[in-house]
Amino acid sequence: MTRPWNAWFLPLRKNKLVNVHQFRLVLFSVGWAFLFLMASGPLCGQNNIPSGQKNVKEKKTRPKHPPRDPKKASLMALMPGLGQIYNHKFWKVPIVYTGFGVIGYFAVTNTQQYRLYKAAYNCKTNNPQCDDPLAEKYSKETLQYIRDYYRRNMQLSYIVGGAWYLLQIIDANVDAHLSHWNISDNLSLDVSPVFQPVGTFRHPAYQGVHLRFSF
Repeated sequence: MTRPWNAWFLPLRKNKLVNVHQFRLVLFSVGWAFLFLMASGPLCGQNNIPSGQKNVKEKKTRPKHPPRDPKKASLMALMPGLGQIYNHKFWKVPIVYTGFGVIGYFAVTNTQQYRLYKAAYNCKTNNPQCDDPLAEKYSKETLQYIRDYYRRNMQLSYIVGGAWYLLQIIDANVDAHLSHWNISDNLSLDVSPVFQPVGTFRHPAYQGVHLRFSF
């Protein structure tokens, strides 16, 4: 005897609190494992380099391109792809235009189908002697359903296209901001877990994360 498809979800509803506690326990364990891995060493270690050699290394590690202006990157991104070119992220340009191509294909296809079925529905509704092939093939209710289906897909395609356009502008702005990010070896961050298993009257048991910044 096979179980109904929703039978697997019934235990989750009955034991909702138990599942929430189990999820928190798993999330807590994964978090501590990540912290122990991060505690094995600093994110960016400082190198003991003599002062005479430090200037030479800084010249070698100087960024190839100067920091970008986020405002200018956003304005250039009004023309899709120019913001990515301004930030020297040339590999993103094909992704931007591929996204517009896919979205545009679905927008055009859904628009054409919507117009065909809309014309067939209007013909079948207003003209008893309609000779439209789609009107002769489908009933009025079916034509209305298919027309509404393609209209929703057409509207969704335009919404996704607008969201993709805004996303590539935001991407160019974020990349320009990140070009100002300081990744010098003089910066470091040590992450280590802190755990006090036994509590006292003045200091109760606690757990947390210890962060140490070096400049």
